[in-house]
Amino acid sequence: MPNLYVTPIEIKQAMPDGIQSSTLKYDAILTRLAERVSRFVDNYCGRVFFPRLATRYFDGGGKSEIAVPDLLEITSVAYSEDEGETYTELTASDYYATVEGDYNSGRSWTRLVVSRLSETLGAWPIGQRSVRVVGVWGYADEREEAWIDSGDTVRDDPLGLAATAITVAGVTGADVWGMAPRFQAGRLAKIESEYVEIAAANSDTNVLTAVRGRNGSTAAAHALGSAIYSWRAPEPVQQACIIQAVRQLERGFQGFGEARANADLGQMFWIKSLDPEAKELLQMYVW
Repeated sequence: MPNLYVTPIEIKQAMPDGIQSSTLKYDAILTRLAERVSRFVDNYCGRVFFPRLATRYFDGGGKSEIAVPDLLEITSVAYSEDEGETYTELTASDYYATVEGDYNSGRSWTRLVVSRLSETLGAWPIGQRSVRVVGVWGYADEREEAWIDSGDTVRDDPLGLAATAITVAGVTGADVWGMAPRFQAGRLAKIESEYVEIAAANSDTNVLTAVRGRNGSTAAAHALGSAIYSWRAPEPVQQACIIQAVRQLERGFQGFGEARANADLGQMFWIKSLDPEAKELLQMYVW
């Protein structure tokens, strides 16, 4: 299941008295829940928290600024003066990327601004599809720290472009921030410019089963020793997904009833809608 903001392992770690980490029989259910909750969060916030390489088009409107969806990396920016028939690429000195006008913010960019020093453009052209942007789209609190160094590398010599098994030094080891296990089923990883989805992580053989060329990237061969990075959504988003996934799991355990009562506390918990704590955690990300 693609682009999970939380993995089955992380859900189980958050509720050790509910499901032990060594218990595997709920993993398929937890994976489906994680995907469902992740997409629910996307819809609730009006943005996505995973990276996707894509080409997108915008109407310039004759102004010096245009709004763009969350943008993590820019490969190229080009403009058209003939309704998208032909494009002329700009240099990095022709424009700036900002976060709502803030040039210094580390969050995903939301504005493209024509530089006053540009000798090519004075404003974005008027017309349909007059601006073309190739880049990596998605939200991160810190663009430069969204990809976490796993501390591990490709151990295949080489990793072929069609291979679905990736050998690593240690599945259960810690990443550079000390988080373990560094490789988990459901997590998105990056090797050079290719994104791969980890479908399974075997700690006995230290082999990852991967879906190659994910999120608009292209599968490619990778040399022995190529670094592997892991994507993680912002911490509040992860926590909100854990809370909501556990609530939905509990609802399943009780036969999808509308509520549950605690006679000792004299309270009734309604768990069908978005959890209040999860909602509070996500509020800062609502577009």
